[in-house]
Amino acid sequence: MEEKEISLSNSEWYIMENLWESSPKTATQLIKAMETETGWAKSTTKTVLRRMEQKGCIAYTEGAKAREYYPLINREEVVESETSSFLNRIYNGSLGLLVNTLVKKQDISDNEMEELYNIIKEARERKQS
Repeated sequence: MEEKEISLSNSEWYIMENLWESSPKTATQLIKAMETETGWAKSTTKTVLRRMEQKGCIAYTEGAKAREYYPLINREEVVESETSSFLNRIYNGSLGLLVNTLVKKQDISDNEMEELYNIIKEARERKQS
């Protein structure tokens, strides 16, 4: 089965982060949260919700007084998909080129280097077993 690529716009990320944090949430709760976090008007939030529903990212149930929205995708799936897409699009799939770019542009702490070393070591062990 082929993995479906999941891609969220910046606007959709705001809503998803809010729903991943706790759900379900009503449209009113999301509208208030987006107004506080982003300054969006009510209509903007409703438009983004409708678009996300059409994409299959969220769904709702009819609550007692209002629709209650919840995510249909989990954060880990989206992060994995977006990371793969970024790596392929920007670095032609080369993880080495990505890491090299990051190392050149940032001062990497000893803890971060140890973490990278452990990630590579675990990947090598998995590949050998």
